[in-house]
Amino acid sequence: MFLAVRDLEIRPLAIEQTFARGEITLEDVNLEWIGPLHLQGKAQWTGAGIRLQAHLAGQIAPLCARCLEPVPIELDRDLDLLYRPAEAMPSEAEVPLGSAEAEVAFFRGAGLDLADLIREQVLLALPMRTLCSDDCRGLCPGCSANLNREACRCPGHTQV
Repeated sequence: MFLAVRDLEIRPLAIEQTFARGEITLEDVNLEWIGPLHLQGKAQWTGAGIRLQAHLAGQIAPLCARCLEPVPIELDRDLDLLYRPAEAMPSEAEVPLGSAEAEVAFFRGAGLDLADLIREQVLLALPMRTLCSDDCRGLCPGCSANLNREACRCPGHTQV
């Protein structure tokens, strides 16, 4: 779904969009899809940018940092986002930002693609490091066995 500035200048738009697996590019992230992501809310033109007030819900599964098994987590986020046209961005190399400007993102062109916005929000929702459990034993660096489920297959390796 594309939020066009020209449409938002006329009236606010209600949004109800479901994103199925593959609709949002996340191949570069250690993540598996579990189910669809659902976005519901409204978008409006503020005179200076696009304001999106919505709720994002669904399930994703980042991979465990040790054993690479998917770890399901529930996404349940309220969003209140402001996107301004990139042309409105100051041209100076360094501009001091106040707290209000720190919450502003920018878009290029005639509007905002919701798939890009959802990708950004999914990435922000991911934990810095995901573990399936605190005592996860991970993968053997030699034979790649998942040590939570099987013994190491390396020659000459004795189990501890």
